[in-house]
Amino acid sequence: MTERPEAADLLEEARRNLLEVLLPLLPHHRRYDGLMVANAMAIASRDARMGDEVLQDEVRRLATLLDARGATDGPSNAQHAKLQELERQLAQDIRRGAYDAPGLRRDALRAYLRASTQGRVRLSNPKALAGA
Repeated sequence: MTERPEAADLLEEARRNLLEVLLPLLPHHRRYDGLMVANAMAIASRDARMGDEVLQDEVRRLATLLDARGATDGPSNAQHAKLQELERQLAQDIRRGAYDAPGLRRDALRAYLRASTQGRVRLSNPKALAGA
């Protein structure tokens, strides 16, 4: 039986090859481009490792904040659509002042925004959270 490599493993190996083999061969003025590609590959690898559970957690947290009804589980494309819908609803609620008054509602919004931001940074730049 042949073992299939995981997408994250493939991305990590390709990134390692880019950084160790190809980047030193690039002209100096193209080095930044190579580093940007390597960074994008690292983000994609972390995203592949985390799977849909991060997306589902985000949808559940936001649905709870908004007291939204409807499915919060399902395939990835449905989860992305649900998240976009909930984010639009949150933006509308913020614009109309639903979280302006001090209290539990505002505290819940702050807690959601903090958790959401940390999740996004954990994916895009986990080193930034090392001291937090």
